[in-house]
Amino acid sequence: MSNNQFSENYLWHIFSFLLVSFGTLLFAGCNSSDSPTKNNTGPSVVSGTVFESPLEFDAGENPLGITFADFNDDNKTDYIVASSRKQNGISTTEDGTLTLFQKNSSSSSRFPFTSSTITPVTAEWRQDVISADFNGDNKSDLVVTHTGEDKIKLLRNDGSANFTDNGSVTVGDVPINLIPGDWNNDNQIDLAVVNRDNSSVSILQNSSGVFSVSQTLSVSVHPIQIAGGDWDSDNDTDLAVLLRDNTLVQIWLNGGTGTFSKQTTTYTVGSLPTGMISGDWNCDGKQDLAVSNSGDNTLSLIYGKETGEFDTPVTISSGRGPGALAAADFNNDSKMDFLVGHHFIVSTNGVSLLTGDFSLTLSDTSSSTGYGSATSFAATTVKDGSAPAAIVISDVDNDSKLDILITLPVIKKLAVISGKLYSGNLSCP
Repeated sequence: MSNNQFSENYLWHIFSFLLVSFGTLLFAGCNSSDSPTKNNTGPSVVSGTVFESPLEFDAGENPLGITFADFNDDNKTDYIVASSRKQNGISTTEDGTLTLFQKNSSSSSRFPFTSSTITPVTAEWRQDVISADFNGDNKSDLVVTHTGEDKIKLLRNDGSANFTDNGSVTVGDVPINLIPGDWNNDNQIDLAVVNRDNSSVSILQNSSGVFSVSQTLSVSVHPIQIAGGDWDSDNDTDLAVLLRDNTLVQIWLNGGTGTFSKQTTTYTVGSLPTGMISGDWNCDGKQDLAVSNSGDNTLSLIYGKETGEFDTPVTISSGRGPGALAAADFNNDSKMDFLVGHHFIVSTNGVSLLTGDFSLTLSDTSSSTGYGSATSFAATTVKDGSAPAAIVISDVDNDSKLDILITLPVIKKLAVISGKLYSGNLSCP
């Protein structure tokens, strides 16, 4: 083990702090049911095989979420990493710094980007960040959760990656996750916000960049993630909400005007669900869901029927402590594969270390679940590993291979892991 070792009590404080980034809860205390996977086997050290060895870049004090768009109108994709809070001993303080990575055409490196820092006038707890053109001026803006103030905030882009505060809207208690979508089909990007501590989801309608809450969805205890998709094939976007304490996914159908109704059928997933994404996993044209379950080291695949209902979840194995999820068709077989970030505790000679790695799970038609075993890889060059918070799949160097960006809060880095073996596709053919 390295000299970056923690006492177990201190480690739990760090773990509790970081778990918000994985979509779970800030724990007031820890018990056995809250524990990540724990044993004496270290993280994967495999690199340079399927993927190149990680490159690492400074990304703020506590890099969590990643969003991407063309922020400076040069027709090239840029990336922004949000740092939510700073760790000071066993306590935290608000931060809100954004690290902007802009494409540098003169660079020939595997990550041809230059970085700069966007610091808020006043420190804020920005737990989540998304990007879209929210005010109809063809420029990609940002919306962040102002989590400590129970608000969301629009940061308007002038087209040169200069962002200005365009006002806040009060939502529910401790907003931790948000997604964009056009809920009422008026060609404006609306929002849905998960409010962890009062068990609600705020639906916000957009009018030329001005947001207002149009509906508050009352959900079960401790919602942690939300995903959108057309679950009933009526050409509007519906919602799915992941409920940590009940280990359930709850479905809300859109009536077409941005008003959502709760469905009676819920879907049970695994222990300590952490992350959720939507997509078409078997490329049958129907929207599906996937949930990572950190308590039992599994993924729950929930296949859609296009009727507003889903099949019984299919459980596939994953590595220890699965958290962040992303999907793409790495091996060009018209089935989506899964990248998963893992966080777990390694105990050696009475010393415990919070660490992690990531894995790739490929589709496999010979398997009863449709998927093979997860193959794990190193997420960092640091010997003892580091726990990922967010994962994005993209072709960052335009070599037609699928690359990976991973935020690593403990070591304050953005890891860029270039594709080596697979070209693949980001979506179904």
